[in-house]
Amino acid sequence: MIKRGSWIEIEEVGHSNGDHSFKVYIRGCCLENCELGEEVEIKTVNGHVIKGVVSKDKPLYNNVRNLGKYAKEIFMIGKINN
Repeated sequence: MIKRGSWIEIEEVGHSNGDHSFKVYIRGCCLENCELGEEVEIKTVNGHVIKGVVSKDKPLYNNVRNLGKYAKEIFMIGKINN
């Protein structure tokens, strides 16, 4: 189970002109408990609430291309006074 407030990645399918479709991956904090593959709402760093299907839990955590582990405190910068 992925707990509320965890950093996750969702997948959203978009449609362009004609029959073509594309996938968009968006990261944010989940607003409710969920599982991989479930539809859930997230809140992005910019404050947007978006609904999509959970594709990854902690997408930046332990990634070899990442410069470090996920630090929730970094995302809280600037949000204390808001």
